[in-house]
Amino acid sequence: MALSDFNPIDPETLECPYPYYAALHAEAPVYPEPELGVTIVSGYDLLQEVVHDPETYSSAMAVGGAALPGRARAEPDEELAQLRRTFGRASIPTLLAADPPYHRRYRSLVEKALAPRRVMGMEGYVREIVTDLIDGFIDDGKVNFTRQFADELPMAVIADQIGVPRSDLKEFKRRADFAIGGLERRIPPDEERAILKAGIELQEFFLERAEERRRNPQDDILTTLATAELETDDGSRPLHDAEILSILQQLQVAGKETTAHLIGSAMLLFIENPDQLAAVQADPSLIGNMAEEALRVESPVRALFRTTTRPVTLGGVELEAGARLMLLYSAANRDECAFANAAQFDVSRENAPRHVAFSAGPHYCIGAALARLEIRVAFEEVLARMTNFRLDPAHPAPSHVPSFILRGLNDLHILFDRA
Repeated sequence: MALSDFNPIDPETLECPYPYYAALHAEAPVYPEPELGVTIVSGYDLLQEVVHDPETYSSAMAVGGAALPGRARAEPDEELAQLRRTFGRASIPTLLAADPPYHRRYRSLVEKALAPRRVMGMEGYVREIVTDLIDGFIDDGKVNFTRQFADELPMAVIADQIGVPRSDLKEFKRRADFAIGGLERRIPPDEERAILKAGIELQEFFLERAEERRRNPQDDILTTLATAELETDDGSRPLHDAEILSILQQLQVAGKETTAHLIGSAMLLFIENPDQLAAVQADPSLIGNMAEEALRVESPVRALFRTTTRPVTLGGVELEAGARLMLLYSAANRDECAFANAAQFDVSRENAPRHVAFSAGPHYCIGAALARLEIRVAFEEVLARMTNFRLDPAHPAPSHVPSFILRGLNDLHILFDRA
């Protein structure tokens, strides 16, 4: 199919975007997309050029993403307008939506809590969570792998890191899932009210816990943020509440949603590619590289945005200052110029770690080390204790969340045998 034959937000394209990506690569790696009103960057080298040049391609100016069709919200009444204002107090540029040097100032605070050395010390604790989750369903011979395992692991880890007691985890997960529920779809006013109220409750919860950490510091991210001193042009100061909320909300999405999506997608890749599953079962040392390949093949963050700060030519396409770019990471990871036989899931692929699922440059994913740890430990334990994975015919075939930004499964009902 030609590029002009695709509607990028059509449900069929969202469910299986890979023919669309192939058309982008073949016809226009830099493509002014008329349906979305953005210029899509899908080529691997071109995307690398953008993410390594924050002076030309701003993240701060791109805050809010694109006005995707179907995302329009109803005109607010007074209550809804107030809820939007209250929830929007955290919509300030810190990590994802900030440019150097301000981005580095915020990033350095979180890097202390997510440093690779500290993350390595979390392995035993992560393995304990994984083991407990598997214990909860292994006698059943079946599981909704996304809901009962993939979602639960990163939620438990990130909740611990931002100060949520285990006793409050179920309620925290309910609020967090609900607060994320309005991404990229038209939201009726009553549903938006409920989503905003859940999000505001979560914000208040975070601020209460931050105050507790100031009085009683612990070894977690929330203590780091609550007691941090931010370097500014006028000296150092504590983080404002809005800054703490902004960082925590981004960590909540990045630390839970994306890792959960990848774990579910990796299991489906195994089911669809039994030869690759057999290879990993025969040689568990491949699990680390398998994770990199799964990140490449089914990138959980499909796209993020940039805005040009000046007129520039990218891939032969002239862009004006203020042009909105959609960086299609999932397409770049399937660029044949970077990855031979890019559509193939190959757990032994030598250059799999070159993927850009975690982006690159100044905005390289701050939680990459933690995500890799969770994915590796998850599959070490799953493959050690379970085998003969197959789809459960009692349930519909798995489908994906209809999102242009995130890539993940709604449900993955599987059957298995004990190893």
